[in-house]
Amino acid sequence: MYDMLPSMAEAIQTRQSYRQFHPVSLTSEHEEQIHQFMLKLNAPFNHQVSLDYHQVPNEKNVVYFQGPKQFATLSTKRTPVDQAKLGFLGEQLILYSESIGVRTCWMGHYKTKEVNQIVYGTSKPVVDNPLYCIILLGYVPEKTSFLDRFSQKRMSKKNRTVESFLHDNSLTEFPDFIRYSLELASRAPSAMNSQKWYYLVQRIDDGFSIELSKPKGYQHFKWKNYDIDVGTAAAHLWLGLMTKGIEPNVVVTNIEENAVWKFICTR
Repeated sequence: MYDMLPSMAEAIQTRQSYRQFHPVSLTSEHEEQIHQFMLKLNAPFNHQVSLDYHQVPNEKNVVYFQGPKQFATLSTKRTPVDQAKLGFLGEQLILYSESIGVRTCWMGHYKTKEVNQIVYGTSKPVVDNPLYCIILLGYVPEKTSFLDRFSQKRMSKKNRTVESFLHDNSLTEFPDFIRYSLELASRAPSAMNSQKWYYLVQRIDDGFSIELSKPKGYQHFKWKNYDIDVGTAAAHLWLGLMTKGIEPNVVVTNIEENAVWKFICTR
């Protein structure tokens, strides 16, 4: 899997979420590539996240716009740490898909009954290990739709500076490999592009530690599973470090109902 990381990091610079897809199946080559990636997806932590691939039956749609004919589901337990890990793994799948030419979209709001029917064979909600999100996978028209133009203009990433994310207690001067990785994390998607997380960079005896979490008590007004969003930023940060030759020790803990990521970087 590690040989795929540079192209996945490059995909961070160009990816966007799409709201209009061709209602066609993936090519057999792309479908096989995604299946193989999901099998090889090795996280730098233990987890209980399930990622699965599904086809949308003919004449069906799982979202409220023209969706593709396939999607991935992500399910796990109801803790901040589990949700954070889900965001990390889902973002890895998205960046890999984008790197091979398959367009994507994180969806926290979708046609629940239709998705449950496809995934579980019943429209009833699942209590244990619920589905938090789906990831649309497909191809998009060459001419950008109105919804996608609107999304790009109003909901695109703000390209905030790294400094704007730094915690008050953080170092402000650190090596280039950390700055590069934080720049990638700063391009992570989030609900309505809110990007409510911070970086806390500190010196340790033989290197640096980077803490990543949302502010204490923060809750998005429309999206209650915000630890998933912070997990996408963690995925970008990890990719940046890995592509710079730093394999960090990654620890995710639950502190006051927040998932707190720590990346321990030593050379």
